Amino acid sequence: MRHYTGVRLRFGLAVVATLLPVACRGPGPGDSDPPTDSLAWEVRFSHVLSTNSEFHLMAERFRDLMLERTDGRFRVVIYPSGQLGGERVAFEQLQVGAVHMAITGTPVLSGWVPEGQMFDLPFLFETRDHGLSVMDGPMGDWWRDLLLERTGVRSLGFLDYGFRHVYNKRRPVETPEDLAGLKLRVLQNATYLAAYSALGVQATPMNYGEVYSALQQGVIDGGEANAIGFVSSRLHEVAKFYSFTSITYNPITLLVNEPFYQGLPPEIRETIDRAAADALAYQSELARRMEVDAVEEMRAAGVEISRPNLAPFAPVVRPRIRDELADRLPDGEALIARLVAEAERTASGSR
Repeated sequence: MRHYTGVRLRFGLAVVATLLPVACRGPGPGDSDPPTDSLAWEVRFSHVLSTNSEFHLMAERFRDLMLERTDGRFRVVIYPSGQLGGERVAFEQLQVGAVHMAITGTPVLSGWVPEGQMFDLPFLFETRDHGLSVMDGPMGDWWRDLLLERTGVRSLGFLDYGFRHVYNKRRPVETPEDLAGLKLRVLQNATYLAAYSALGVQATPMNYGEVYSALQQGVIDGGEANAIGFVSSRLHEVAKFYSFTSITYNPITLLVNEPFYQGLPPEIRETIDRAAADALAYQSELARRMEVDAVEEMRAAGVEISRPNLAPFAPVVRPRIRDELADRLPDGEALIARLVAEAERTASGSR
């Protein structure tokens, strides 16, 4: 299966490399309208969150910066709320060029780069600043290079998403025992599933777009998301308990199809890099403010918010989950040791 996937990917990327310069550009020489000097690229940008999420607001900032800095030649069309499919489907589309840009996270991308599960280890980072500093450092750069080498997709940098916390319909989560028996939607990722299962959760993978109705219908009791996603996706309407469990830090990244990117003129690639950096900085500032607002909106909607003491949670999953992951990954023990050392090194100086 791995050989077949690799052949299919190489074939798809070869086709895309041939077709993208035509497919993404507007009218060229010989067309009467617009003039020949108005060569343009129309770019499809996919993400799974709603239009009031920080994902979408960041995508809009990137779109506007590119439009302004290329005099209207680089036009981004955003498809929010999983309109082009869930994160896995969107990434497959990104690989073959049906989508040019997308936002997704290392938990989803572990299907292509299993080593990324290291970043999903429970209670790895102390704060969101700590997690972001590691992802913006040598370990994050190493993962980005690996992603590009294996998939033909370039990471332009990491969003400031923070931790995923547990929400549910049944009870507040104050202790590890409170998680036992809850049926929670968990990202389809081996490390996530193992960690939540160790905590007694009935871990249930599910496309994000199905979560709201599954909560309504009682198919699941809850799930895990950051505070902004919980509110922007209106999950607080049906799940009235939100607990800051901080079990997993969620690295989210801005992606672009590499053949498309390399097919652009150098000055457009440079503009993309600068606009992405500016949009990511904007998202980080915005996310901090939006989290505060999201908590207030939860309270106004009658959501019971808890901030449990996390000390009893970590021993349930450590070192067990780390050892299991080390066994699944090539050179897993050495890789995890390298990441843990980097996390310890940056803990005191995280921004």
